[in-house]
Order: sequence, then C-alpha cells, then structure tokens
Amino acid sequence: MPSNSTSLAPEHVDRVTVRSLTLRVNGLRIHTRVAGAGPAFLLLHGWPQTSYAWRKLMPLLSPHATVIAPDLRGFGDSSKPATGYDKKTVASDLAALLDALHIDKACVVGHDMGGQVGYAFAALYPQLTDRFVFIESGLPGFGQENAMNVATGGSWHFGFNMAGDISEELVRGREALFVRHFVRRDTVGTFDPSSITEEDINVYATALTQPGALRASFSYYRTLFVDRDDNLQFGLKKLEMPVLAVGCDFGYGGGSKATMERVASNVRGVELSESGHYPAEEQPQQLASVLLDFLG
Repeated sequence: MPSNSTSLAPEHVDRVTVRSLTLRVNGLRIHTRVAGAGPAFLLLHGWPQTSYAWRKLMPLLSPHATVIAPDLRGFGDSSKPATGYDKKTVASDLAALLDALHIDKACVVGHDMGGQVGYAFAALYPQLTDRFVFIESGLPGFGQENAMNVATGGSWHFGFNMAGDISEELVRGREALFVRHFVRRDTVGTFDPSSITEEDINVYATALTQPGALRASFSYYRTLFVDRDDNLQFGLKKLEMPVLAVGCDFGYGGGSKATMERVASNVRGVELSESGHYPAEEQPQQLASVLLDFLG
C-alpha cells in the first residue's frame, strides 16, 4: 500500500465540499481533489490544465458518486520529475493513487491528454476500470498523426512542444499568453470564450510558472512516439469494458468515437452541442448528464 501524507484543506465549490489531498505514490507527490461518495469517477484533465478544469463538474457528479480529480504528474501541485511522462508510466501513478484511496474500481474519464493517459490505464488495468470515457482526444498510432501534421491541417503546437529547451525559453514569462491562445482560438478552442475567464486562465498559467512545470508539460508531447509504440501493442487486444466517446460540435466532433472504435469493442458515441474543446468548463451540465447516464 503506498504511503500518503495528506494535507486536508477543504474547499467549497458551489456548496460542495472538496477535500484537497496530497498523496505519496510511486515516489511522487500527487495532489488530488476528492468529493462525494459512492461509485468512483476518476477525472483526468487535459493539457495545459490541472484538476481545476473539473471545478464545475465535481458539484454535479459528487451527489451521486465519489469524484477523484488528480493533478497528473508534472501538473499543478503534483511532483515534476525529470522522467516518466509516457502515458503508461502516468497510468501507473493512477493505479497507485486508487490503491492509496482504497478504491477498487472506477469509471475513468479522460479529456484531451488525459484521454491518452486514460486509454493506457484501461488497457493496463482493466480490473480497475469499470468504464472508460474518452473526451475530445486522439491516440498516437490510431490517427493522431494527422492532427500532428500541419501539412494535413494539424496543429503547430505538437512540433513546438516537442522542440526541446527552446520551447520553454519562448513560453517562460508568457504563460498566460500561451494558455489564452489555446482557450480562445477559433479551431478547437471555446465556443463561448466567457466560459473560461481570465481568472481561470491565470490559474493554469500560474501553475506553469512553477519550477519544472513547463518542461513537464511539454514532456507529455515529447513522449508521444513512445506512446505510439505502446498504443499499437495495447491495440492488439481491444478494450472490453463499456466505452463512451465524447466529442463536441465545435471541437473534435466525431473524432473521439472514430478513434475508440479502432481500439475498443463496446463503444457509444455522444456529441455535445455548443461546446468547443473544453466541455467540462463550457457545458458541464450536458457532460454531467451523459456521464451519469453512462455510469447508470
């Protein structure tokens, strides 16, 4: 059983008490927000966010379930080690986290980069994964290469984030500008920019100013080719648990479902309306409704 040192600092989000825990697992500090009771949701945030991304969703889920929202290694208030950003290793942190919390099984919900971590988790730890939700995400080895290629309409930031030390040097001191670009852009940004405020952007930007945070953040991209090889091995055996693929009409649309159909045998697709790439912040009511329906 991993040891843990907990710093209990209750915070109140829309009248729901959220416990803030710092757990020692895999030799790291993993900061986690926990609320509610009942069957477990494990919420895995995307890039370049933190567990703060789930602040609107947790009050909607916690009356019905135990909601666990960690800062993935390298993000927020979690440790920022020099290595271990391939999604298989990050998934092992989460298995140890559930063990430390005495959670036997969870509905794993991953958004964006958290979706890639969630897929590795579901493939490696099916006994811990009751169901899997893949939100606005893609997988190296199963189509994400097109999103990485600007020649096919992909985003420039994949190459930029992989570039090495120059990436950190160009973003350092401009973290808010960097985060704001991704939140406000027209393609795979927000449908309603006011859903993620300047104060919210500053929360994410401030997290990136911590020592090692930019390096850790970019390391999630610098390991994508390792992840591709791992995913191709995982994909030899399709996921058997129920999978919900969530897209958004101003985000990836049906892309998440198309990806999951290549690696899972029991896939249901949902597309949320009037949402860009960040449905937990843009359309939390819609997202909560489909998650609770999927959990049953």
